[in-house]
Amino acid sequence: MLRIAVSLIVLSSIWTSAVAQTPPTPAAPPAKPAVKKAAPKAKPAAQQPVAAQSGPCQIGVISAIGDYFSVQHVGLTMFGNEYLEAPIDAWGLDDLLVGRVRAAAPGIAVRKIAYANGAFKPYYHPEAKLFRNDRNDLTALVRQIAGSTNCERYIVATKSRVTVDGTNQSIEGVGVYKNWASPAGRGVVVAYFLLNVFDGRTFEIHRAPSRNFGDVLASSFSNKNDNNRILNDLEFPKTPEQAANNATLRDSARSLITAKLDKVLPAYIKGE
Repeated sequence: MLRIAVSLIVLSSIWTSAVAQTPPTPAAPPAKPAVKKAAPKAKPAAQQPVAAQSGPCQIGVISAIGDYFSVQHVGLTMFGNEYLEAPIDAWGLDDLLVGRVRAAAPGIAVRKIAYANGAFKPYYHPEAKLFRNDRNDLTALVRQIAGSTNCERYIVATKSRVTVDGTNQSIEGVGVYKNWASPAGRGVVVAYFLLNVFDGRTFEIHRAPSRNFGDVLASSFSNKNDNNRILNDLEFPKTPEQAANNATLRDSARSLITAKLDKVLPAYIKGE
């Protein structure tokens, strides 16, 4: 009996030791939360290139009047004079001119001729020279801009400069001015520009169409100036931003340019 008891005690000790040495089963790791995959971003629609104007070109239009708006305040003395320029590319004046040429030339292939920003700056603000020929400078510039567009002729619009109400101040192109002697709230919107027609092969400037006797006589009895428009309830702009964001100035300028072009373009198209 004693041997049996001893044997049982020994077996019990061996089994207990074996159990103690068995490594515990590792616990399963906590489940990771499901990661939501972000939906693939939609690719931006590829911008389609603007179709290049092709085909025959009978009239190419080069307009250089719509880059900035001149604002001239003429004071009682020179210290009261103020001048500023407002960028007005958003007004689309050059595109307006192209549109009026197309309207005046139905059935004729009209093409807008693009040019680099600042291309006309040397022409408008040339270096001081003892002798300068504006006509030659413009011809060279137009020839360069026209490049290989191969139009039969080119209508070119450039700004011109005039004095303000007989003062020693001037204004150029499209703009607005106010004289110190003018009534309160009054401003004058102007659109002074020249049209020239160039031969597409030789780049010679065509002779400007002559006015008939009836037109000259009618204008002599009229107080209307086709180059300006009086605004009697105008808050005169003091900054470029005020001028560029003024819808009254924008609409007045566009209306003035349209009326002037519609009156003179037919003769330029016909070459009379």
